[in-house]
Amino acid sequence: MKCDDVIKLLEEEVPLEAAESWDNPGFLVGDRQKEVKKILVVLDITNDVVEEAVKTGADFIFAHHPVIFSKIKRCTSDDFLQRKLLRLIENKICCYGMHTNYDVCRMCDAVAEKLGFYPDGVLEEAQDQRFQAEGKGIGMIGAFAGEKQLKDFAKEIKRAFGIPAVSVFGDPRTPIHKAAIVPGSGRSMTGIAAARGADVLVTGDIGHHEGLDAADMGLCVIDAGHYGLEQVFIDDMRELLQQKLPECEISSYKAGSPFQII
Repeated sequence: MKCDDVIKLLEEEVPLEAAESWDNPGFLVGDRQKEVKKILVVLDITNDVVEEAVKTGADFIFAHHPVIFSKIKRCTSDDFLQRKLLRLIENKICCYGMHTNYDVCRMCDAVAEKLGFYPDGVLEEAQDQRFQAEGKGIGMIGAFAGEKQLKDFAKEIKRAFGIPAVSVFGDPRTPIHKAAIVPGSGRSMTGIAAARGADVLVTGDIGHHEGLDAADMGLCVIDAGHYGLEQVFIDDMRELLQQKLPECEISSYKAGSPFQII
């Protein structure tokens, strides 16, 4: 199968138009006419991922986070990112990123299914009107059938996603009726979650001040890390590609959270 055919399939499933305006998803490295036989699904294209692709003979790395985000004015061995790109190009490995368009189209469904959470709607509408009309957007919010304590919900998240620890802002005994969930980085969503009546925001990358501000709003926070919830991308898209591309070998690489708890 040609690389371009893989790209067309990905964009039929999750259109680029669903992405936020600041994002850089899509085909980022490689030759569209290259024959693709092996696809590696990952969250981030790190040096370890590149070497895994080289070692296993992967032709195409499919990542959640785009390997190129900011403008690049040159491609030399003087910079760590450019060295990574050179390594990919030298080994004829194509790279594709599916970022906020995945967040809008599939992320919440994948997280909700894993957690057994039934949202009432999205936390923030998609920018594109087509996806607004479909009820798509960033994050989700919903009420539980019964009451649970913050500490118990935190334990549920740890179990569901295999996370060794989460950070919690708020009294662990706080009763929780309604939750907002923003996989990845949701530090800018505390005000929206509080305004929508959530008792807790589950997300990642919460800073000291965002956590304190949330507490002052009466909003508890469970920080599961950026990797914690977004890792669902790997299994979700690997399974989709295995169904849609039986002629290709589909594998995945789970690096785990870059944070180590000592």
